[in-house]
Amino acid sequence: MISKVYTILVDRFGEDALLYFDDTLNPYIQVNPEQIQMLCIFMRYNPALKFSFFFSLCGVDYPEKNQITMVYHLFSMKQKKMCVLKTSVSRKNPELESIESVWKAAGWFERELYDLLGVNFTNHSNMKRLLLPDDWVGHPLRKDYEEPSFYHDMETSRNRIS
Repeated sequence: MISKVYTILVDRFGEDALLYFDDTLNPYIQVNPEQIQMLCIFMRYNPALKFSFFFSLCGVDYPEKNQITMVYHLFSMKQKKMCVLKTSVSRKNPELESIESVWKAAGWFERELYDLLGVNFTNHSNMKRLLLPDDWVGHPLRKDYEEPSFYHDMETSRNRIS
């Protein structure tokens, strides 16, 4: 189970860098944001873990906690196990080290989070918007986002007038 993964990670990174939560539907390991890249490198290349498959990264905005949480989903073909990692950054300065160099596919997910939540992934090879135009103002998945009425003289409202 993931508790074995947690034990291996604690041996390498220490208890101060990680927390394990198994009282949820999907158990996860909470990681200090400063450790996320090094931890991912370790998880991918450590012979006992071999989390060679990265398949998802999403973000959740928690304005009441003043943080944005990233949720990473990894899979080890060797162990035939999934592992969920979570890390959080401040909403004021949402910055996190990119893991694109660990799993190339992460680059697209990081660009999506930059575009929609405003999280800047440092050392990313192409940190720019993925879905919205470059001059779009704001990040639509933030809970305090206010959709503009117009974009370049085009109405953006989804309400249809009969």
